Amino acid sequence: MATTFTLAQGARSSALLTMGTLASATYIASSAIDLGATIPIDVTLEIEVTPGSTPSGNKRILVWAQLSLDNTNFGTGPTSGMTTTDEGDLQWVGAFTIQSTGTHRRFMKLSDLPVARYLKLVVKNDMGVALTSGYIYKADITAVGT
Repeated sequence: MATTFTLAQGARSSALLTMGTLASATYIASSAIDLGATIPIDVTLEIEVTPGSTPSGNKRILVWAQLSLDNTNFGTGPTSGMTTTDEGDLQWVGAFTIQSTGTHRRFMKLSDLPVARYLKLVVKNDMGVALTSGYIYKADITAVGT
């Protein structure tokens, strides 16, 4: 008899990263996130941002991850400030363009990253204006066999 697998989405987490009034061209990183000993098949991220005024310049939010196998040694790359040195060392998650004021949401997935139990999310505000607020949430995706 064949086994059928379906995907199950866990509950939306509390905020993993609060970006507050993050200035333009500035990075911020979350605390370490433990995906658990049984790593989910995927993780859906919900990124919510509100620009303080109409975006200009690149008009985007950039998201990366720093991975760790032991919750001590994380990948390198910028996690705060405005220096872009070693940005290429970060694991790319995604970006989204924001053209107007108001609250904007975008969903991204982590399944294209190497598998690691621990990670930190890194965000760069590349909108040309400061944020009024910003948050990242997650929901784990697991497989259920029947």
